[in-house]
Amino acid sequence: MRLPESVHVLVRGWMHGNVVVLRGAAPALIDTGYHTGVDDVCAAFLAHVGAPVDTHLERIALTHTHSDHGGGAAALQARSQAPVTAHPDTARMVNDWDTEAMWLDETGQQMPRYRVDQTIEPGETLVLGDRAWEVVWTPGHATGGIAFFDPTDGILVTGDALWENGFGILNPWTDGPQVFDDAARALDHIAETKARIIIPGHGSPFSGLSVAVDRARSRLDYLHRNPARLQVLVVRSCVGFLRMARPDISAVQVRQITEEMVRGFGLPEGAVAERVAEVLGGVTAAGPRG
Repeated sequence: MRLPESVHVLVRGWMHGNVVVLRGAAPALIDTGYHTGVDDVCAAFLAHVGAPVDTHLERIALTHTHSDHGGGAAALQARSQAPVTAHPDTARMVNDWDTEAMWLDETGQQMPRYRVDQTIEPGETLVLGDRAWEVVWTPGHATGGIAFFDPTDGILVTGDALWENGFGILNPWTDGPQVFDDAARALDHIAETKARIIIPGHGSPFSGLSVAVDRARSRLDYLHRNPARLQVLVVRSCVGFLRMARPDISAVQVRQITEEMVRGFGLPEGAVAERVAEVLGGVTAAGPRG
């Protein structure tokens, strides 16, 4: 498995979603990471493109607008004046600044306000770098989620709709109960590409699409059948992300935020303390929120 020389992936663990730097006639970025990592993105762009973001970045394309993927958009937009392109649902959330829909309310996360300048629909093609990318609809994990597929080299940038071992968490309590069906639909769309190389939103690029999709389907079925387990994973992942983003946050603040998120599930008050203890008991092993 080898990516074309014009495609570079900045892989940075769970704090920041991966950023894809694309060299060519239309230098571009897919996703931006969390807002605290913009300097790293600019350095990767300069090293790969051979020119600075300020003068040569022509477009920012987003797979979705969660803070670990769209958080750097405001700063990059200000530096370069490059337009941000995203799905129409993402544009609506961002341009209305719907903080609940973007998972900012009750999580303690931050995302400087930015704007979506252009929208693109699934099935359309967007030129980024030196290649034309087909837009693939990937709902479920994120409202307005899309992937970008290069059919020439079989490269698929999936955001958090598919990782090598799973996908980003689902939040039916905020996004609605249809997220399970949406996530299954996203996996169908991803499988239909028959991509050769997958660039996920977190983790290194990988091959073996059908195996990864099968694992994801199994995971989806388990979470659909175990809502209590999904509740724990949603809050634990958010709290784990928060502790990475704000390492000086106090234990009291962490507990307060955790309690607020758990109450959002509408549990009986007597069950809240038990669920909070379950979340905090494993928070050091928290995975990504995505």
